[in-house]
Amino acid sequence: MKPLLRSSVFILFLLVLFSTVNLPSIWALEPGTVPNSTSATPKNSENFPVFSEDRTLKGENAREDVYFEIGKGRKVLPGSFVDIEFGHATTLLSKTSTLTLLIDDTPVGSVLLDNSNKEKAHLRLDIANYLTNPGYRKLSLITHMVISDNACPDPNNPANWLTVSKNSSIHLNVGKNYANADLTWYPSPFFEKGSQQPIQSILVVPDEIEQVEFTAAARMVQFFSAQASASRINIPIYAESDLTDTILRENNTIWIGQTGHWKERGQAIEDAYRKQADPALQGQGFIGVGQSPWNSELNGLVITGKEEELNNAVSILTNESLYAQLLGQTTSIPASLKKTEALNPFKQGSPYTVTLEKIGYSNLSIGGMQQAGTTINYNLPAYADIENGARLTLAFKHSKSIDLGNSVIAVKLNGIPVDSHRLSEATSDSGLLEIDFTQDSIGASRRLEIEVTFQFANLTQNKQQEACVDPNLIGNWAVIDNSSSLTYTPVERKSFNLQSIPYSFVVNNRWNQTTFLFPDKIGTKELNIAMTAVGIIGRSAQDNTDLTMAKVSAAGLKDLLRDRNVLYVGTGKELPDFMNGFADSSVQFKGDQVTSLAKNVELLSNLQSRSAVIQLSRSPLNENKTLLLMAATSPDRISSISDVLTSPVESGKISGKFVVIDSLNKVHEFVEEPVPPKANAKPKSNQVRDFLTGRDQFELNGVVFIIAFIGMLAVIAGVIWLTLKRK
Repeated sequence: MKPLLRSSVFILFLLVLFSTVNLPSIWALEPGTVPNSTSATPKNSENFPVFSEDRTLKGENAREDVYFEIGKGRKVLPGSFVDIEFGHATTLLSKTSTLTLLIDDTPVGSVLLDNSNKEKAHLRLDIANYLTNPGYRKLSLITHMVISDNACPDPNNPANWLTVSKNSSIHLNVGKNYANADLTWYPSPFFEKGSQQPIQSILVVPDEIEQVEFTAAARMVQFFSAQASASRINIPIYAESDLTDTILRENNTIWIGQTGHWKERGQAIEDAYRKQADPALQGQGFIGVGQSPWNSELNGLVITGKEEELNNAVSILTNESLYAQLLGQTTSIPASLKKTEALNPFKQGSPYTVTLEKIGYSNLSIGGMQQAGTTINYNLPAYADIENGARLTLAFKHSKSIDLGNSVIAVKLNGIPVDSHRLSEATSDSGLLEIDFTQDSIGASRRLEIEVTFQFANLTQNKQQEACVDPNLIGNWAVIDNSSSLTYTPVERKSFNLQSIPYSFVVNNRWNQTTFLFPDKIGTKELNIAMTAVGIIGRSAQDNTDLTMAKVSAAGLKDLLRDRNVLYVGTGKELPDFMNGFADSSVQFKGDQVTSLAKNVELLSNLQSRSAVIQLSRSPLNENKTLLLMAATSPDRISSISDVLTSPVESGKISGKFVVIDSLNKVHEFVEEPVPPKANAKPKSNQVRDFLTGRDQFELNGVVFIIAFIGMLAVIAGVIWLTLKRK
């Protein structure tokens, strides 16, 4: 009985223990995370897709490079691997056809391409030992495909192909690169560069958020969004009173607020981190990192101080050259910092030149094959259109060991050939190609894909007898210099729709007279939508001076907003009357419903209630300003707006003048008939004057023409009669 009793007591103890342990929720961590509350460096796992869509490699020799990043606060642990799912043509010769994987140009493994792996095959290789350092890393897939034993096979035979499935992935087990978090590792652990879910924290602001706190939070959100520029990320933000102990136990936290503005929880963490600071900092603003008071496995970051201190603290935490200097767990905030001027890349109507270096390219080295190329991508700024085309100035050099007279450089714009030239002795040292892209070739596209291809010809060893040329001669190379540039004349953007955002809220990397308008009670839901919009619209903004917030009850609201671009966040009930159903609006809110004012657009009952609207229009107060409505029919539907803004699928449907989000968070877009141009009344014609001046001669009244003609004949006859009479 005693052993049985001891066993029962032990089991009861385990049940009590596990029922009281608060494990972090899966959604708050990285995808695939297995929570581990006992390890100082919990192991998380991530799966990165190698390609977003199936990718086909063609020709005798082909190569695809994929880049990914490991943040400085993380290390790759054993068990990390790459898994390539592929299939290939059955015509390949198995003895000589191969697929090879490399990490940073170091071979990891190869496989022969034969009938055993002709479809849905997998090549899985361990890569942990190749990823010992953080930073950008490169995965390369190289194929060699042969279909004939002939002495002179055709390297471009269409039967030479291998397809890599979009299911291929890079699987990384990652852990912390440090024992205890401090400012040295910032932005880790709050933001992990290179992660599939980079934001690893929630933001917290005081209740009744004030302008300086709103601006500080917005700058932090813009910084994090810019670090993950390839995706739309939702950065959760909470008003302090909306926090629960469960939320705090499950998340890293970043607290942004003025000293003395916190309530119980905010004051508690500020006091805890202040104790670890230099006593000289007592009473001053500071930046501090430490263990979370609610979960020792997680961390908190406190940014607090008076108005100027808060601004300077955020300036440090959003500028890598400054935060890279931080050490320890706490730091004081300088009384002043040098002001950084926001980049002002161009003036509308004046020619603007951007180099490859400016848009992030280093020198582009290509070659190793008979035909090799690269693609340069450039996105037009959202607030500008191109007028009168553009000019590409391409600086390059290439090998001298090729057959210069028969080697060619060719350029395509958005898949359309625009120019080609033969290579020469002169271009081998310093080639310069100037190509004019016509406005027609650019079209309405806002993304310019410039494809540069070199086709190398090689001299045969014996001109009397044709010999096969190795398509992989190491002498086949070219380098495109990153001083190469694109010149165009930007003009004010003409289109005005949801696709044109961030115009006109952000112009020339600055917030452009923009105000977020909130209900009187600003809660977590409203803050989340606002900060999601800030992250998407303002990720390129480097100057928040002209970004403000206001409440609907503000005195003199119309005058306050008259010269502002406005983003409204809230419910239709709380929308000011002058913003609801005005002349340029496509919708109108009535109670808990929304109806369409657009011609030939009708909303059925499913969209009239339990829905949300995103609408872009001219401001009802100023036709030269913009109003973006992000409004829901009821409070429970407000969060659907931020869900849609960050959805990879639904966000792509946000177009036109307005969209409606249904109760399932699906976006419904509508095509409105364009407003016909205002017809100007044609002035009445003075037909005698027009006749005498030669204008509108085909519209003259016939009677007037005859009278005028007879009058002229009479004058001529009179002159003749007087002349004859004098004689």
